[in-house]
Amino acid sequence: MLILAAIIPALLFLVIIYRADRQLEKPQFVFLLYFIGMLIVLPAAFAEKYLLDVYSQTSEPQTGFWATLVTAFFIAGAVEESLKAVAFRRLVYPKSFFNQPYDGIVYAVAIGLGFATIENVMYVLSSGLATAFVRAFTAVPAHALFGVVMGSYFSRSKFDSAPMWPAFIVPALLHGLYDTFAMTQGYLSNVLLIVFLMWLVRFAYLRSYPLLHSNMYYRIS
Repeated sequence: MLILAAIIPALLFLVIIYRADRQLEKPQFVFLLYFIGMLIVLPAAFAEKYLLDVYSQTSEPQTGFWATLVTAFFIAGAVEESLKAVAFRRLVYPKSFFNQPYDGIVYAVAIGLGFATIENVMYVLSSGLATAFVRAFTAVPAHALFGVVMGSYFSRSKFDSAPMWPAFIVPALLHGLYDTFAMTQGYLSNVLLIVFLMWLVRFAYLRSYPLLHSNMYYRIS
């Protein structure tokens, strides 16, 4: 029951993003990237533990809100989104099946939600069903939205010759902001988290809508 509660929200979001595509991608590609997103959790955990150990051993490690910022932006956000972006860059960007602008969003969301699934399972097994409910409306959609943003920048890079670096930097910054609000205790931080998620929905929508309704179609040899 707990595992299902942890897995179902991510799969629902993946189906929603997948079905929004006017020309559906082959499901085997989507679920392969979803599985790769799951695998990314392991190197991310090792990298984050190493960075946390290094940070804790500095001559004057910071505490309080500064420590939260360092963890949110330079450890969790940077590591997790960089690994997702590297996976996309190596496994999706040069491939022939990435031949429509909206494809970037589908594939990036698949990677992000694969990661979110394993992360969700670990949290729910340790904290219970209430955590599954909360994360179904916070962390899981956040990972999906980070994927939407990442995929939109990769698509603009591939099809419009835009710079690629925002696909690596912007999702990491968004992730850092999310984690800052989520890790800070108190009523105000909870309100800010809700406001941020509402803004993130709009931000991701504005970047995905032109790609979803684009008439561009590319056949790449």
